[in-house]
Amino acid sequence: MMHRMPRSFTSSMSRLVAGLMLCGTLACAMTPERLPDLDRKFYYNLPNNNDRAAFLKVQEAQRQNFLEQKGLWARWSELSSEEREAVKKGEVKVGYREFVAFMVWGPPADSQGTKSETRAVRFHTFIRCTSGPRIGQYVMNNLDCDGTSSEIEIAVENNLITEIKFLN
Repeated sequence: MMHRMPRSFTSSMSRLVAGLMLCGTLACAMTPERLPDLDRKFYYNLPNNNDRAAFLKVQEAQRQNFLEQKGLWARWSELSSEEREAVKKGEVKVGYREFVAFMVWGPPADSQGTKSETRAVRFHTFIRCTSGPRIGQYVMNNLDCDGTSSEIEIAVENNLITEIKFLN
C-alpha cells in the first residue's frame, strides 16, 4: 500500500528546496562563518542585527552596494593600500586610521572620549579570548570567552591611532 503526501506539503517542500538551491547558487551566506574573510570583517562592523541579517542575504555581487548604503564602503575607501593590506593580515599599528582596528578586531567592547580646548581623544577597548571555546576571537564582554581574556586599548586622535596598550 502506497501513501500519498498531501499536495500542499510537496509543493511547500519543492519551494523550500528551490529556494535553498537558488540562495546557494547566488552566493548567499547563511552564517557569518561562510562569508569570505573581508566580507566577514564588514559584517561584524554593521551597526545592528537587522543589517547583519540582511547582509547575509545579499548576493556577493551586491555586497559593495549594501556597504555603500551603510557608509562602511566609504570608510574602507579612505584607507591607504598599506592599511588595507594590514586589515587582510590582521595588523594594527600606531598611525593607522581607527577603522583599521575595527576591521581587524571588530567593534570595540567599550568606547570613551575626553575633550579639552585643544584636542579630543577617543579610547576604544577590545577584548580577546585567550582560552576557552572562543580562543583568539574578539568579543563584546569578557564573560563571552568562557575562559580567560586580555584587553587592548587604543587611543584615537583626528581619526588616527596614536597609542596601543596591551592591558593584560
